[in-house]
Amino acid sequence: MPQTNQPIDTTSAEAYEKFMVPGMFAHWTERVVQLAAPQLGEHVLDVACGTGIGVRVAARGVGPAGKVVGVDIDPGVIEVARRITQGAATPMEWHCASALKMAFNDAAFDLCVCLQGLQFFPDRVAGLAEIRRVLKPSGRVAASIWGPLECNIGHDAVVRALESQNVDASAAKRACSFADPDEIRDVATKAGYTGIELHTEDGVSHFASIQSFLDGMTMGSPSTRHAVALLPENGRAQFMRDVSTMLEPYLAKGELAYPMRTHILLARPAS
Repeated sequence: MPQTNQPIDTTSAEAYEKFMVPGMFAHWTERVVQLAAPQLGEHVLDVACGTGIGVRVAARGVGPAGKVVGVDIDPGVIEVARRITQGAATPMEWHCASALKMAFNDAAFDLCVCLQGLQFFPDRVAGLAEIRRVLKPSGRVAASIWGPLECNIGHDAVVRALESQNVDASAAKRACSFADPDEIRDVATKAGYTGIELHTEDGVSHFASIQSFLDGMTMGSPSTRHAVALLPENGRAQFMRDVSTMLEPYLAKGELAYPMRTHILLARPAS
């Protein structure tokens, strides 16, 4: 009998779009795309695109004459991205694939963005080199990368709450694992880039409540949800209480606003 395709589980992707995008990613996406400055008619690739916030923001710059493409290894986020952007005026494509091996022609894009993705690549030099391959010689890359854990209060609270119960928090730490500016510049150079600029900026993450932050981190965040899943059933309530206590100083009228630091990498392919 012929096999039927199984439906794609989008539960985590929907939580990511609902909580993480407005709370943690929208501000930085706007900032990175502003610095990258996509132009009318350009072709833009968003690598490790998640549910496509980078694609949606970049589309405003390239307009209907341009083209924006998103690629991510997670089929759930690609499915949600497709749903969100149905009928968009600017042409958009969505591909489920590894960032280290993308099915695009050489020199296909004017601009590649990667928003909080490089730190999760199994080989950062290879990943940036693959991005360089698909860039035109005149193209450019713009990437955001979280700063140190201690400068990203939400992630730090999650890690400390996990470790207080002797849970392996390494998955949650990966978000802030590529925070050394010298290492970022070195990786970009080895991957074949020049004109390297690195901006380090502080911003604020906004969540409607501590609960919405917890929902995003435990259900939607690709890194932290795997670490949280290691908690014993009887430890989850304590984890929630511990994180809430640590973040309470950042509450105002029930809304959560805590500081985050990110690096923004801008570079061009070396000739």
